[in-house]
Amino acid sequence: MIIPNSTCKLNRGFTLIELVMVLVVLAIVSVGITRFIRSSTQIFIDTSERERLLREGSFAVERINREISDAVPNSVRLTGNAGVHCLEFVPIKWSTFYLTLPMTPSSDREMDIFEMQDIDGNVFTPNNGSDYALVYPTSSDDVYSNTSNKRRLINSCSDDGDGNCATDDDSDGVVQLTLNGAFSQASPAKRMYIASSAVNYCVRNNAIYRHESTISPTQTTFTSGGILMAENLANALSADPNSAGANSQNPFRVIDASLRRNAYTQTQFIFVRDGEYMTFTQEIHVPNVP
Repeated sequence: MIIPNSTCKLNRGFTLIELVMVLVVLAIVSVGITRFIRSSTQIFIDTSERERLLREGSFAVERINREISDAVPNSVRLTGNAGVHCLEFVPIKWSTFYLTLPMTPSSDREMDIFEMQDIDGNVFTPNNGSDYALVYPTSSDDVYSNTSNKRRLINSCSDDGDGNCATDDDSDGVVQLTLNGAFSQASPAKRMYIASSAVNYCVRNNAIYRHESTISPTQTTFTSGGILMAENLANALSADPNSAGANSQNPFRVIDASLRRNAYTQTQFIFVRDGEYMTFTQEIHVPNVP
């Protein structure tokens, strides 16, 4: 007997084999997607770490380059051992030309220099009793030991106006420095530099540190303290910081001056992170001349 206008429905589900096949396919797809995501993530992490290493290395190299380039001529020197290497130099606070210079054995202690101000009219005034005037330093001993009388302490600064160098009211633009002694040699270019302290960059414990110190005959090997400038160094330090073998990894090297050029500094920093090595080498010349 056929019932008119009736609807027959056939209810049917998944078989066990179909369900297993779907699970297998989903597992394969999931593994593929996971590997793709993991690979993409690792590439991103590696790229980020490489860029971070590049930024840190570039910052340290550029900072050292700029500071040494603005140092007193022939003030760069090097010391250290197998645990720490330190590069020291004296940054220039101001440089100018002199008109008259007290020379030994004269008892004169006054030198005439051009008024000290920058292009914007800002006047530089030396700190009496702590700033030094340097004339014709041709070696690091002239800067630090002062055995040749080429570095003199500034006792006062005055002008022909109101007597105060900071007011910039001298009619002829010439001011007078009173020193604690006379100089032994004049500069062929009549150059004079003013400085007050020394800067040291030290490599130790796989890092670079910056230190400030007084101008002293004996160079300090800093084994602690300082401002951290960069990490993750892989340089192998030799017992002699001045060694310059073909395979040397020493971070600093000072090349002595010759008749044709000033002394210059070579830096070599090897950074490493997660097996990624990056080497920065730089040759830094001091453009200033005695």
